[in-house]
Amino acid sequence: MSALEAGFAAETPLAAIIRETILTSPSIGETDNGDVLSAIPFHQYMTLCLYHPEFGYYRSGTSRVGREGDFYTSAYVGELMGEQLASELMRLADEWLTGVESIEVMDWGGGTGRLGRHMMDTWEKASHSEGLEGTRAERFILTVVEGNPAHRRQAIEELADYIELGKARVIGNEEGSSMSFPDHPVIIVANELLDAFPVYRLVKRGGRLREWGVVWEEAGRRFIPCLMDPTNPRLEEWIDNEGVRLLDNQTIEVNLDAADWVADLASRLDRAMLVFIDYGDETEELITPHRMDGTLLCYYKHRAHNDPYLLPGEQDLTTHVNFSHIRRVAVHSGWKELRYGTQKKFLVESGILEKLSAHSLTDPFHPTVRRNRAIRQLLLSDGMSELFKVQIFVKA
Repeated sequence: MSALEAGFAAETPLAAIIRETILTSPSIGETDNGDVLSAIPFHQYMTLCLYHPEFGYYRSGTSRVGREGDFYTSAYVGELMGEQLASELMRLADEWLTGVESIEVMDWGGGTGRLGRHMMDTWEKASHSEGLEGTRAERFILTVVEGNPAHRRQAIEELADYIELGKARVIGNEEGSSMSFPDHPVIIVANELLDAFPVYRLVKRGGRLREWGVVWEEAGRRFIPCLMDPTNPRLEEWIDNEGVRLLDNQTIEVNLDAADWVADLASRLDRAMLVFIDYGDETEELITPHRMDGTLLCYYKHRAHNDPYLLPGEQDLTTHVNFSHIRRVAVHSGWKELRYGTQKKFLVESGILEKLSAHSLTDPFHPTVRRNRAIRQLLLSDGMSELFKVQIFVKA
């Protein structure tokens, strides 16, 4: 047992539920050693791990971001991401969403409300300036849509001042997904949301397209992968439509759920913008030979690894977003792509370098020093600003 596996030794409450789901499944899968067992698609396994109503990673009522969680988002690197995003949305609204008194910004999957707070603070500060900028900033109201109960509670605390003023609210996923959008324009912001949708995992094996599934190995008392025939006819259609040619033994993820979510939103919105910020790339990059195993990663206590079968329900499972797929869905629904590029390029073009300050301070905790450090971290840290992309669509 590796050091990592030793840290995941305890069985989780969700493990027994998944095990029973597999053992009663009518579907079958074949393991590497030739055993044919009851199986479920990896997509179903990932859905249970992340979204089981009681024990799912994003539904269990535990905070998942920040120091006490499993990962950080850009909103935890100071206020700068929110400031730059708020300024850019104000500029884009001036160009595309003119002649309205209010614009609702929906931070979908808004977590603990930090990004929303930083955007609201930026608009609030601008609204007190003289002239046109003040009236422009006053148009924005905020709705945070969040499925994690613990995150919703934190978001309500984070945005309490604006909620009291009637400028912000926090709602659950169910309410957000069923709501009728108002007459005023809407801007949907999805920061690190699309990567959290469950994916199908496909592999070419012996010249055939197969789907990765999950079985329960009784001898080892563990979940292990298996091969199944594709369980969703849309998967083979997607491969054909994309013109994807996999090498033998190459795995790729297909995120039909994220694309369906975008398509549903796109069909229900009239005058609106969609803003997606996430790590990912184009189809061509995601199927290159150096990605033989796909892009699936797991996060637990800020440690990244590639075993999704450890601690089901207690670790994050995520894959790179296919922005080519998202683009085709949005454009097919009548949307215009305004921007696609790296987060670094977005931040630079929105003026973040102008916020760097020359100084001779030696105190690492001085606000000026911390702000400069946050700018460098957003632009340079671990190459993440190149991996993250910003994609913006409009329908006006």
